[in-house]
Amino acid sequence: MAVAVLVAGPLSLVGSNAAHADADLQAYVEQALGWIQNRDHDPAIATLIEIDGNVAAQAVVGNRALGHSELVTVDDRWHIGSCTKAFTATLIGTLVDGQVLSWDEPLESLLPTLAKSMDPAYRRITLRQLLSHTAGLPPLTNTVTDFPTALTVVKSVRGAPAQRMALARYYLSRPPASTAGAFQYSNLGYVIAGAIAEAHTGKAWETLIHDRVLGPLGIQDVGFGPPGHSGKYDQPLGHGQISGREPLDPADPANDGPAWLGPAGVISIGLKAWAVFAQDQLEGALGHGKLLKPATYRALQSPVTDNYAMGWGSWLDSDGTPKYLTHEGSNGFWVAAICIYPKQQTIILMATNFGGDVAKKSIGDLATGLADHLKLFH
Repeated sequence: MAVAVLVAGPLSLVGSNAAHADADLQAYVEQALGWIQNRDHDPAIATLIEIDGNVAAQAVVGNRALGHSELVTVDDRWHIGSCTKAFTATLIGTLVDGQVLSWDEPLESLLPTLAKSMDPAYRRITLRQLLSHTAGLPPLTNTVTDFPTALTVVKSVRGAPAQRMALARYYLSRPPASTAGAFQYSNLGYVIAGAIAEAHTGKAWETLIHDRVLGPLGIQDVGFGPPGHSGKYDQPLGHGQISGREPLDPADPANDGPAWLGPAGVISIGLKAWAVFAQDQLEGALGHGKLLKPATYRALQSPVTDNYAMGWGSWLDSDGTPKYLTHEGSNGFWVAAICIYPKQQTIILMATNFGGDVAKKSIGDLATGLADHLKLFH
């Protein structure tokens, strides 16, 4: 579930230089998706482009599951992996605005019951550092090398919130894995941030996301974990590059991260619903978002180090406001990405129900080609 920032540069997917009227853009998008799917053999791939607050183009191609006839639709849900982090960071922002939490309050104060057992190096680490991957925490991204220890820690603990706190207790009592202040991508930072939010509100992260982010924006087409039901092919199914490209049962826990990983990357969502969240972030970058105070959007979207802010890869314009916000997400069986260009009032959302390097190339090339076609960096 690591992030890859998607920096768009010149690349023509299908050689189109057509004018950017909606009909022309729609035709270009459909052709680009078909070309990429044919090249990379993705089961399905989807994109939505929003300009000036309206859907300018949306298209999907492919099947919900390889070997089955059901086609994907524009209303299907997609697992967005680590793109969930922007939702979690926004949730924390609402708690900062409500004076429940503070960006720069230290962990020994945020988690007082763990203060005595914390390694001294973690006691002054802040919420801002947790969310910007600069806290010195282990990555907790590799299911082979990282997850066995975490799964052992939570084995006898019931309920995702209690498991998140158990993980915080365990890892914060160990020496840091990297130097505080240096960028080291870490799912664990978001798991601990979720535990902090839960400890200070008495509500589970899943409930807080609904109550403080999704609900106020009117987003309903969302879930946690892979979409769909076993054997029904009512939603796209994930496919692993290493697993022989077989469609994966969404009910099998092995086909997604554990529930405790929620704050770092388990949301599945329809593209139109995701666009509602993205539009609020875009408007926040321009000073008038709905969920947060202007200063809180600035905090979320301003790089802390290495062009990573809090839940966003971020590049600022000369006036200090975001020029480009992005994130990629994958649980190994899906790949998704979001690109926001505030000054051009443009959002690009992309997803495929395929995992691995081939799928990441599909999404990366699509992002680059669309940005070039729309002249977003010209």
